[in-house]
Amino acid sequence: MTRAPGQRFKYHPFQPSFKKSLPTYTKFIESTPSLLSEGIQYFGFHLDAGHLDSMFILPDGCLDIVICCYPHQPSANICGSIVRRRKGIFVRPDCDYFAIRFLPGYAERFLKYPVSEFTENEIPLQDVLPHADRLLEAVAAQSSFTERIRAFEAFYTEHYSSKLDTPALVEYLTEKIIGGKGTVPIADLAADTGYSTRYMHKTFERYVGVSPKLFSRIIRFQHVLNALEKPRGAETLDGIMELGYFDQNHFIKEFKEFSAVTPTKYLKRSGLLVD
Repeated sequence: MTRAPGQRFKYHPFQPSFKKSLPTYTKFIESTPSLLSEGIQYFGFHLDAGHLDSMFILPDGCLDIVICCYPHQPSANICGSIVRRRKGIFVRPDCDYFAIRFLPGYAERFLKYPVSEFTENEIPLQDVLPHADRLLEAVAAQSSFTERIRAFEAFYTEHYSSKLDTPALVEYLTEKIIGGKGTVPIADLAADTGYSTRYMHKTFERYVGVSPKLFSRIIRFQHVLNALEKPRGAETLDGIMELGYFDQNHFIKEFKEFSAVTPTKYLKRSGLLVD
């Protein structure tokens, strides 16, 4: 169970409702301090009243801390991994939102709770994180996306002395699943690690929030979403076997399970397919 130096698969979760609907949507991939490693991404947006009830989140295997930067009363929720499309719950319109996205496996060391406890839940940050009020005040006091990133990273440096990381087993499994686009058989992963399937599942769920099998399905779904957005993306529907699906019915059923619509309807709503 070894990984060659430098062989790391970058994961860029795709949330079309935000990226395609909000002109203010901003994303920053790399975190600056070495303590934060490669386990965090940031994004921000201004949400007006017209979009308050029309934002939908799709499964991506990540955990987010979403901060409403209302100057006099900032608030934040921990948004655990979801397993089907969900309507975004935002507390205020006409407000800047700043979010810290923990990539799969990295949130447990920050929150100091099993990530599985947050799956399919939204929990106020103040109920979980010591000094949460200080973090919210520091982030909300800033006027730009970059300054909010610096405020969070300063908070992390002040309150956490160790590098944000994840156990070697979890790192290995997430990299194999992401690198294989969700198509690596779970039995092969268990054989590679040398651990029992039970131990592998228990550890993975603690740090990622879902089982390796469900995480693989989510990664495969995310890979399909990205493929559909590329030029001639509609042709992806003709190569479902190469994406790891048994047949077209399997593909449609799983896509609809995660997105609540069929692949064809998704393409039409996104303007990627014309009748």
